[in-house]
Amino acid sequence: MGLMANKGAVGIRLRYRDTPLTFVNSHLAAFVQNTAQRNAQYRDTAEQLLFPYGPPGSATAAAAARGAEAWTPNLNPEAVKVGEGWSVWESEVLVWFGDLNYRLDLPRADVDRMIGNKEYDLLLGFDQLRVQQEHDLAFEGFAEAPISFAPTFKFDVGTHNYDTSEKQRVPSWTDRILYMGLRDDAVRAVERYTSHPEVVMSDHKPVSAMLSLSVYNVLQEKRREVHEEIVAELEQYDGDELPDVKLAPSPSIDFDEIRYDEPVKREIEVVNVGTVVAPWAFVVKPGTSSLTPPWLVVTPASGLVLPGARQTITLTIHVTSSSGADALSFPMSTSAADIADLLVLSLRGKDLFLSVSARAWTPTVFGARLPHLVRLASPIRETNLEQRVRIAQVVAAADKGAPAGPDGDDVPRSAVPLVLHNLVGFLAEHALDVPGLFAMPGDDELVRLARECLDTGSDFPLDRFLATASTTATADHDEAPHEPHHAEVADAVAALDALEADIGAISLSSPSLPSRPSSPHLRTSAGRSNGARLGASDDGEPDHLGLHSLAACTLGFLASLAEPVVCWSAYERALGCEDRDEAYRVVRELPEAHANALLYILAFLRVLLNETADLEEREARRDRLAVIFSTVLLRAPPPSSSATTGSAPPAPPSSTVDPTTVPRRKKTFVLLLLRDQEAPSATSGGKVR
Repeated sequence: MGLMANKGAVGIRLRYRDTPLTFVNSHLAAFVQNTAQRNAQYRDTAEQLLFPYGPPGSATAAAAARGAEAWTPNLNPEAVKVGEGWSVWESEVLVWFGDLNYRLDLPRADVDRMIGNKEYDLLLGFDQLRVQQEHDLAFEGFAEAPISFAPTFKFDVGTHNYDTSEKQRVPSWTDRILYMGLRDDAVRAVERYTSHPEVVMSDHKPVSAMLSLSVYNVLQEKRREVHEEIVAELEQYDGDELPDVKLAPSPSIDFDEIRYDEPVKREIEVVNVGTVVAPWAFVVKPGTSSLTPPWLVVTPASGLVLPGARQTITLTIHVTSSSGADALSFPMSTSAADIADLLVLSLRGKDLFLSVSARAWTPTVFGARLPHLVRLASPIRETNLEQRVRIAQVVAAADKGAPAGPDGDDVPRSAVPLVLHNLVGFLAEHALDVPGLFAMPGDDELVRLARECLDTGSDFPLDRFLATASTTATADHDEAPHEPHHAEVADAVAALDALEADIGAISLSSPSLPSRPSSPHLRTSAGRSNGARLGASDDGEPDHLGLHSLAACTLGFLASLAEPVVCWSAYERALGCEDRDEAYRVVRELPEAHANALLYILAFLRVLLNETADLEEREARRDRLAVIFSTVLLRAPPPSSSATTGSAPPAPPSSTVDPTTVPRRKKTFVLLLLRDQEAPSATSGGKVR
């Protein structure tokens, strides 16, 4: 009747056995542009939705008022209550669902095409809810089961057709089921998460989920006994006696060799050898700003040990691009390559020191910076520490605009990193006709093998990445080494030469381009390199798993760079591009190593697109590649407050662009660069650097 608003929330809190569970059903603000309003409604609901302790005057309400429910779990202890009652967070599991109304920020035609191809994973990169969660703007900490169903809004009522009205609303996953548990096993599994397209009475398709939860009974008498024992122990505390603990088995922990993105754990115990309770905590050392270096995680970081008891501490070394891989592979000094730290464990009255060290770090190109990689003339495992230190010093001096030392910049450079050249070369040689290249997942074991080959300089083993072809194929190991690229790659590079000269980048056909072949030449009876044939599917079609794994490795390498290909200083300008000329002006202003790498990737992607004869399918593939590569070529600068790891220059202030629009803007930038138009003419000289 128009007398009540149709947006809001309802909730229920219940106990199953002794496990408190909360369910909230929300209907948030509509329309694509109202993301901030949806976020605000979520926050208001989380703050203001309270469940009464019990009927006024009841024993339950009185007990809660006295604090008898101090054992109640809390999913968000820092949340502020605005009244009396249980908050939505005071629960073992919180399930939040409904018409949350977050949309897909893409044109209708793009969404329709991707739905038709069931490319849901790509579409979800433009889902406003996912973006808000990634930026901690709404529903942070909530999980969601994988989405394997089509968008559930907006349909013509009574049909299975998306909106055909003049508004042509973009299909979106507006209807969602999210959950949060206090413990890792609180939600043991999501056994089903699906939509129900058979329901046609609404412009939405309902969704449902079946969650398997862990529940418990509380032994009240046992809980009371434990409580009394702890209180009695604390009452024995003598204010004049200091706690005494030791670290077992010793105050030092040694790790073996550490590899990129392979976490390694060790345990140590805090043993209370005194007669009083020993509260302890790791503290920040003087001159530092964090408890541990970025590659080390300690859990727990504090605790309390009763006399005669012990507590286990887990230390995990995990080196990634965000935790200093570049600084370890390309250290500024030989001592900086060590993985070692001294932690301070503080007690009342004294400190203990815990030494953490690793035997060695295995250098890798993953997580490194492009300016370092273009100065690697050979695989990184064939270099020594002194060579990598020299590269780091030269690059650091160049970043500051200072001389590189008495010898100057004496480290030769190539146009693109050897690792990128080898990956693109192998894919251009063997994978141009592979359907779904870069869109299909690879095999984790094969991706790890590819990474090892790139670091050691070993050829990609053909028996792992290329299976026996249906036509007779033989590897001719006796032929002279040759450039592994498909001939069309050279054509594409030549077509970009004029553009590269305009933007001041090294020509990709320059003799300085690495020429190390990725693998022996593979010939077929047709005289052309043949794609991977690791095996065949049930219908006899090859599965191309090896080549999909190399494509996944390529994306992983680009995503791992310490600073993305489109460097942080150009990020906001790239997001603001609206035409091809503007996009290439951004490329023109990139540092040399970044511009060359980007053009090299674009050259290969254009070759890949030209393999598709059908124009409509080519446009769809161009769009798909733009979506995929936009996620690895552009990344938001890290928060300005966070410490910069590695030797990368400090990032500019975090982006001020509306996060909801970022995925679409990133895709647009890459799409503009992939357009088949004549390259823009330079406004400045055509100097080749």
